[in-house]
Amino acid sequence: MTVRVLALCGFTQNSYIYSKQLGAVRKTCKDVEFVFLEPPIVVEKADLPWSSNLDQFGSNATTDELAQTPETTPRAWWTTANELKTYKRFDETVAYLHDFLSKNEPFDGIMGFSQGAGMAALLSAMLEKPGLHPNFPAEPPLPKFKFAIFVGGFLPKAESHDFTPYFPLPSTLPTLHVSGKNDTLITIERSQTLVDQCENARLELHDGGHYTPSKASWRHFFNAYLSSFAEGGSQGQDIPAVSSFGPGGSGVNTPVNAKGGQATPVRSGTPARQAEGA
Repeated sequence: MTVRVLALCGFTQNSYIYSKQLGAVRKTCKDVEFVFLEPPIVVEKADLPWSSNLDQFGSNATTDELAQTPETTPRAWWTTANELKTYKRFDETVAYLHDFLSKNEPFDGIMGFSQGAGMAALLSAMLEKPGLHPNFPAEPPLPKFKFAIFVGGFLPKAESHDFTPYFPLPSTLPTLHVSGKNDTLITIERSQTLVDQCENARLELHDGGHYTPSKASWRHFFNAYLSSFAEGGSQGQDIPAVSSFGPGGSGVNTPVNAKGGQATPVRSGTPARQAEGA
């Protein structure tokens, strides 16, 4: 039975870019259907006053409007203002997501990268607690996700929106957190803020930076994890460490529970400019 996954790209990416980046993972996960949703917001130069280089976000899009194509247009789930304290157009995105889910459900789970991981966490919460946001009504009810995967994710925080009621995500929702030991944009410390707000969390580290790992060991690990949510599967339980799937694993596989699990390895360092939309 096919496992259906909603995939949310990162800040300044788009559905095409994210689909390409997950190409090797998708080929390995033969019984998984990834549905890549296009973010509703187009990122403009004014949204990036500090830099026009989108490489730091794992994106090869461009803010040059004359050079843009549908495949190279940078998009986002929200943009920021007021020193990252304001999430602009977030409410519009919530309405967009509710409309999409209403017309395309059900999904077994969700997978998000960077800002897409933050949005995935918020969307998971809205399905767990319908009515949290006025643009995401409780009726008619929509199916909850069976699992959530957050790659390079972080806990969304903004003065413009109170996300306190959204968390923690309950123990009934298994969450997989993937973080790069050398990620200077979304550091392990910052990803830990989201791990701590998930009652059923598993953390896996890879040796790289701000991207989704796709070495053979990781591809087969993702396949085993995702496939476990098919009917009759283990629902994410008893999936061995990444390293057990071959060379290229992180060597660090730490199951974490916000209610008192194992301590998480951290690294020091100064993160790059954080667009809370990264």
